[in-house]
Amino acid sequence: MRANPYTGSVASALRKSELLLQAGGGAPLQRAALQEAAVFQLWRAYRAFLAELAFQLQLNAEPESAQALGERARAFGKTSSEAAELEGLAADPDSWLAGLQSSWVQLWSFSGETDRKRESANLIPAQNLSAPGPVQLTDDLLRDWHSALNELVRRQRAQSEEW
Repeated sequence: MRANPYTGSVASALRKSELLLQAGGGAPLQRAALQEAAVFQLWRAYRAFLAELAFQLQLNAEPESAQALGERARAFGKTSSEAAELEGLAADPDSWLAGLQSSWVQLWSFSGETDRKRESANLIPAQNLSAPGPVQLTDDLLRDWHSALNELVRRQRAQSEEW
């Protein structure tokens, strides 16, 4: 079997996030920029890992989510404990992965757009109480996410090598 082309991308993004977290210090704006860059690299590592698993399963896709990976595997008649674990983590609102995903989505959301849409529609503002609240990024939280993702990748790779 040929080498997985996504393995290096996972390792690179994990290492970059680690370096960003080690940069430390600086003014509040500089700290926020480093933290947001670390979220980007962690998300990049996660997405590359999904692609790595899809490649191993020969699914001919780069899934955008754990759910998409699981659905594609099932559509191909394949079972994957790795995909099932990721689906469970993504579905658990208290998991590190749900926190990372929420943080990633927040970085790409612009509240100004939502406010303008509300004003133009002349609607009373409504809030989705079931939606997760904003994630307050801290170095410790990002280190926890890095550690959890790194451990998950290491453990799942070791598990797949046993087969």
